[in-house]
Amino acid sequence: MVERVTHALFRPVQFASVTAKNRVVMAPMVTNFASPDDEATDRQVMYYAERARGGVGTIVVEASAIHPHARISSRQLGSYDDRFIPGLARLAKAIKEQGAVALLQLCHGGPKIFSGAGLRTESVSPVGIREGDVPRSLTAGELRKVRQEFVASSCHARKAGFDGVELHAAHFYLLSASISPFTNTRTDEYGGSIVNRARLSRETVEDIKAELGPEFPVWVRINACEELDPGLSLEEGQQVVSIIAEGGADAIHVSAYTLPINKRIKSMVRIPVGAVPMKETPPGPFLEYAAAIRRVVDVPVIAVGKLDDPVLAAGALLDGKCDLIALARQLLCDPYWARKVDKGQDGEIVHCRYCMTCHTAQQRGEDVRCAQNLNLCGQPIYKRHLAESQRTRFGDAP
Repeated sequence: MVERVTHALFRPVQFASVTAKNRVVMAPMVTNFASPDDEATDRQVMYYAERARGGVGTIVVEASAIHPHARISSRQLGSYDDRFIPGLARLAKAIKEQGAVALLQLCHGGPKIFSGAGLRTESVSPVGIREGDVPRSLTAGELRKVRQEFVASSCHARKAGFDGVELHAAHFYLLSASISPFTNTRTDEYGGSIVNRARLSRETVEDIKAELGPEFPVWVRINACEELDPGLSLEEGQQVVSIIAEGGADAIHVSAYTLPINKRIKSMVRIPVGAVPMKETPPGPFLEYAAAIRRVVDVPVIAVGKLDDPVLAAGALLDGKCDLIALARQLLCDPYWARKVDKGQDGEIVHCRYCMTCHTAQQRGEDVRCAQNLNLCGQPIYKRHLAESQRTRFGDAP
């Protein structure tokens, strides 16, 4: 079975002009490790370098803000100004020196703009995601300016040495809010029909391609469906990705809004579902959505969501459900997952327990942390190993 896993996960894959050495992707996760001025820090560079060293083929660096008023966390990377290029370049270099492809995720917070910064949320319609919040509705002209900001951030990413970008059009940030019938009640060219609701994302892809050329990879992360009323059906999700792919997207990263919400943050939002698998969530909850998306597009499809079992991950590729698999929290816990699987050392993987410690900290604006790995920015230090060494030190049986 190890040979099957190795065969499936460790074949090269190409998107636009870039080739990744394998099919394992580090999914973007906001860490709150950036400086108060949105600059990349030494800690962040160490964090990403360690995960690149761990053997993944591609790293999608956490969401970077395309505007200072569109941030989604307390200390978030910025990509909206030239001054960020040196710090972003350090991140890209640290990743690429270890043989991984480096992509930068770009995000406008929309109805999920970070409230702790004293910023008002804004969206395509005055429909909020948080309890008691009503976003300011952006005009068509302002949405065109948002597209320009995505282009500018893409240019900064390329100047910094990133191999490509990923647009965050999932999880009810601005592009996602434009796509969803739950948050988009517009009646102009950016609302109503599926074509109109997908317009902002498609035009953003087209604008980036027009500026940087067809060889510069642009991934798009989307919700395949939403269990909301009204929400995006899977059939509508397929139409949306077809439209975005026609606009030039080079890969589709498939998430969904169909899972119960972390009870620790449930009081913060006015919707009953989310995108974060929990301990009780069965493995691979979004795999069938990825398979449905793959049936309608000719570009690589990335599956994500509790895929830390190597056999499950490899099987998803071999069964044609996706072209790449993405890991998020699992790589917080064990950055060497890919290396261990590649060497047939599956039994040595330290598996994520999906305890939500990292997610809760991030949502509160705190530094991301892991309940098992006590050192996220270098060689892991595991809590269980510390306990064993202390028992041995004091003469107890290990």
